[in-house]
Amino acid sequence: MKRLVIFLAAALVSLSAAAQDSFLSHMFLPVDAGVTFATHDAIGGAFYMRASLEYRPNIHKGLFVLAELDTHTNPYSSGGVVWGNVQSGDAAFTDILIGPGWRFMLSDSFKIALALQGGTSNIAVKEVSPASGTPGMYDLKGLDEWQFAAKASAMFEYYLNPSFDLFLGVGLPATFVHNEQASAHPLVLFPTLSLGFNMALE
Repeated sequence: MKRLVIFLAAALVSLSAAAQDSFLSHMFLPVDAGVTFATHDAIGGAFYMRASLEYRPNIHKGLFVLAELDTHTNPYSSGGVVWGNVQSGDAAFTDILIGPGWRFMLSDSFKIALALQGGTSNIAVKEVSPASGTPGMYDLKGLDEWQFAAKASAMFEYYLNPSFDLFLGVGLPATFVHNEQASAHPLVLFPTLSLGFNMALE
């Protein structure tokens, strides 16, 4: 009986390790950086960076699920944008997105991956307020809000081996931004162009 228990325990440990190894071999880590622009006249371009986690049931092609954290800090002016009471400054965007995608295999080395994601964006800016108890002095405080965000993207990949590739990324994130004019469209697009790499976790 003792030998049976030991055998079963060893088998469970082996199966667990095998399952973990198998799962990690399907997990990939895309990282890229580049530039982003805005379709709103009051928001300027910026440096863009993305860290992602991707699960591929088939590591070569087909369906995948992509979760990512995007960051970019864009200069803005108050014309047409409602953010606190500062006339101009920097707005820090942090997007948390998740969604499905599909990878097309052109050859063993070249692939194209398309993804469509939804999530939320945190917009952080500075706001000026009178300092309490000190006439004529002001405090600079942080002001942030969460808004809906979505993104369509494409990655043009070149594989050095099945577990590592270099890629050119093209993205079209969209974030809801408050406008002063009711007739203006509040959904601002932030087209991105980036270079990066993608590697398996195992």
